[in-house]
Amino acid sequence: MMNIEMRVGYEDGSGVEVNASMPDFIAFERKYDKPVQAFASDVRIEYMCYLAWHNLKRRKVTELEFDDWLDTVTDITVGGEDEIAPLESSQPTG
Repeated sequence: MMNIEMRVGYEDGSGVEVNASMPDFIAFERKYDKPVQAFASDVRIEYMCYLAWHNLKRRKVTELEFDDWLDTVTDITVGGEDEIAPLESSQPTG
């Protein structure tokens, strides 16, 4: 089974890396009564947030319940989609 890498940004400007894995997928299936493949075919922000929250709760990074934790979140990205590749060499400036 795959892992899903995410980054969660918080209102205070901090952020945390998440790597959702098997226990998080099982929790997703139990909560939503859907196979985890639904995450890929019917992407919902709530699904992404739930996987991230469950991973953080399981790892004891947060003690907040899901809705309270959501109140602190400003953004979530999946798979490093906002990363910018560094330049391979310096560029001329003039």
